Amino acid sequence: MSNEVLMIVVTFLAAVVQTSTGLGFGMIVAPILLTLYQPIDAIQITAVLTLLIAMSVIPINLKRIRFKELKSLSSGSAVGLISGSLLLKLAPINGIRIAALMILGYALYSYTRSHFDKYRKHPTGATQNLTLKGSVGYGFGSGLMGATLAMPGPMALIYLRKKRIIPEDVKATVFALMVGSYSFVILLSIGLNGISQDAIWGVAICTGSTVIGLIAGIYLSNFLSDVLFDVLTTAMMCVSILTLGMKTLETQF
Repeated sequence: MSNEVLMIVVTFLAAVVQTSTGLGFGMIVAPILLTLYQPIDAIQITAVLTLLIAMSVIPINLKRIRFKELKSLSSGSAVGLISGSLLLKLAPINGIRIAALMILGYALYSYTRSHFDKYRKHPTGATQNLTLKGSVGYGFGSGLMGATLAMPGPMALIYLRKKRIIPEDVKATVFALMVGSYSFVILLSIGLNGISQDAIWGVAICTGSTVIGLIAGIYLSNFLSDVLFDVLTTAMMCVSILTLGMKTLETQF
């Protein structure tokens, strides 16, 4: 299979998952693109395609956006995006991957614990009263991962689901955050690094498959229950951790 065909297949499947769950495009596409392109090109391609998805979905979900939570997440995300963009330019990519693994590992633990908590007779408090400081922290993690790995979704989604917000509102709010995050990532990345012909060509190859996947994902999202939503998002986080871990080990050894 040629690299072009691989990219088309992967972006189609990733767009289906992203549109139906609110999570997954960066997790699936970015690790693949990082094996085919320079890190900055891979992040730019992923950012442009995810921005296309988010901007297409927002108009039909505008009333479901939780603006209070979006505001607090955005505050932290802005700082994380600036920090991440500088790290991408200065820090070794393996260091960035290891940091992302640690963040995702903690996020996965926190996410699963919050859902098991509701079945306990004596809750641990993992799902209760997330503070403004906590939401800004999740936003910072979202921005940092968005700028360095094109994955702003996991931290924002975990924060929103820990607050017991329903999946439809979670997806709408995450997509709204992504519009701001990816717009910022693209502008800052181009401002700091320019844009290469490889990145432009990568976007051109994958736009059609992303749009088709977007349409398929909107249809499938109508059949997604709350339980299946949580199972799929947990699975996506596990896949992301596995992919990043394997990529880090390959580079290291």
